[in-house]
Amino acid sequence: FRFRQCRDAAHVDGIKAFGPDRHRRIGECHAYLLGLPLSATGPGASPLVVWQGSHEVMRAGLLAGLRDRPREEWGRADITEAYAAARREVFETCRRVVLHARPGEAYLLHRLALHGVSPWDTGAVAPPEGRVIAYFRPDMGVSAADWLTRP
Repeated sequence: FRFRQCRDAAHVDGIKAFGPDRHRRIGECHAYLLGLPLSATGPGASPLVVWQGSHEVMRAGLLAGLRDRPREEWGRADITEAYAAARREVFETCRRVVLHARPGEAYLLHRLALHGVSPWDTGAVAPPEGRVIAYFRPDMGVSAADWLTRP
């Protein structure tokens, strides 16, 4: 709950928690993240948050954590520590940007961008159905190594 409140539940899509200890590994190789708002809300209705330039910090941190592993093992490798360290670096060095969009607009994020959802502000305006956004994360059809190293 604290991570959600203080850090917007920041994550990189495709890096998944596995097993009882919830260790992280590259589980899905998305090409990008596309968000399409379907309901009109006010800017305080849990907007999307992204850290500017975070995709390069995350890439460098994850590559450093995998440097001693063969590329064909990257999709099975435990990257928990490297992922946490890279996120900490992003929080310290990258600018947090709050994004609000209306129906007819879109969000397009780099596949390695650290992003999350800001907590709901008191008094935020939304229709009865709430904040509705359709997110698309098409599969890139590549290995974890290619997912991490391609621009």
